[in-house]
Amino acid sequence: MGEHLDIVLADDHVVFTDALTAILKQLGHEVVAAVTSRAALANNVQTLQPDICIIENHLHDGDGVDLIEQLTGASPHTRIVVLTADRDPGTLRRALDAGAAGYVHKTRGFAALLDVLSRVSGGEVVIEGSFARPNAAAEQPPPQLLRMANYLTHRELECLALLAAGLDTATMAARLGLSTTTIRSHVQAVLTKLGVHSRLEAASLAMRYHLVDATEPCEPSDDSWIAATRSPPNG
Repeated sequence: MGEHLDIVLADDHVVFTDALTAILKQLGHEVVAAVTSRAALANNVQTLQPDICIIENHLHDGDGVDLIEQLTGASPHTRIVVLTADRDPGTLRRALDAGAAGYVHKTRGFAALLDVLSRVSGGEVVIEGSFARPNAAAEQPPPQLLRMANYLTHRELECLALLAAGLDTATMAARLGLSTTTIRSHVQAVLTKLGVHSRLEAASLAMRYHLVDATEPCEPSDDSWIAATRSPPNG
């Protein structure tokens, strides 16, 4: 990350916050407040107007995700990143619906988090990690969505699986042996047929309703990302 970021950090594990604060300082950023409660979090975001707010959903006095709408209302330019050990995809959906710009699983490490912060500060919405519960029953897709998904070709389903796995256009092209232009065409067809406007929406639908097997044709490696922007793909 080349630019200086002012960051509010909310986590109920003090040792973790101390370590992360030290790393961010070494990289030229400033943790302007490190808190353990919802009350302190809301107060500091409103007062300090940070560039980034990193929150754990489990705080001492309740759920941090439930505060996201309040935080973005109090400081509209602040980008919210949820850093959590929770793998429940329901929590992920709540965070995105509330306006979170990033969602990171703690097992991914500091380097992954730092990359997410850089991309989020640049305007992206980034989801990093695996949040599907393997033994959880899939929600039944709405009949209209199921009908639209039935119009996807085999190649388009492959592209949807790769979107859900977090691959970008160039990596998808390399994985499928196609040109980036062809990949963009397939992805746009997926968005049109599913009735959505962004890769993030398409990936979210695929994950929520198990429209594709996320392990086929590829499973993300430990270093892979689930990342998308709110705007239609152009690369």
